[in-house]
Amino acid sequence: MNEQTPTVLITGACGDIGRSLAREFARSGARLALCDLTTPEAAAPLLAELQQRGAKTCYQSADVTDAPAMQHFLAKVSTELGPPEICIANAGMVERGALVDLGVEAWRRTIDVNLTGCFITAQAAARTMVGAGTHGHIVFISSWVQDVPRENIGAYCASKGGLKMLAQCLALELAPKGIRVNLVAPGWVDAGLTGQNLRAHPELRPDVESRIPLGQLISADDLARTVRLICSPDAAYLTGTTLLVDGGSSLGFRK
Repeated sequence: MNEQTPTVLITGACGDIGRSLAREFARSGARLALCDLTTPEAAAPLLAELQQRGAKTCYQSADVTDAPAMQHFLAKVSTELGPPEICIANAGMVERGALVDLGVEAWRRTIDVNLTGCFITAQAAARTMVGAGTHGHIVFISSWVQDVPRENIGAYCASKGGLKMLAQCLALELAPKGIRVNLVAPGWVDAGLTGQNLRAHPELRPDVESRIPLGQLISADDLARTVRLICSPDAAYLTGTTLLVDGGSSLGFRK
């Protein structure tokens, strides 16, 4: 792996967490391969910002559940930036509702994006890394609910639980190729849908914070720094593991 200027692939790059990931790796001099459902025109301000920071970028509007589209994206990345050394599967979604009421299509969308989409992304990246002889790293952005059931987001919990097993199986298969596979599992993130909801309804924040032993949500920027840490040489012996950054939420603490 080129530890100084790696090519870093990030899915879901235009969301709150994706943007923070891109900025964090740009600060370390990485070349950035970004994809999202967002059009290139809508992604242009982020790309301009990253380029102003000195980062070489490549962007494609692509659906992570579309295997040919992701394979095309990986080919484009390899041509424009070089084969990725780091792949961060960040794209995800949440469908809320009790499982007894949840429609089958909502279940399928959640599994398709959060689990199958990560499989497609990781498979395309792994094939590219193996073909290039790259000793790389695949990171899945999971959640603390991969191990802790919660009401009204059962499909999301199931998708993240499956993602954990996918990561472990991939880690076992890819270790002989010099490719590490890990998960970063945040708790309550002050970004995305949760952040938007708390900004719209600030009266809810004290209750959410009371569920976190450390007393505050993790920011998207702090999460991005954690991801960069697990991708660094300091974590070179980690594979098939979860780096849990939930502020203690999974400990069952409640004031």
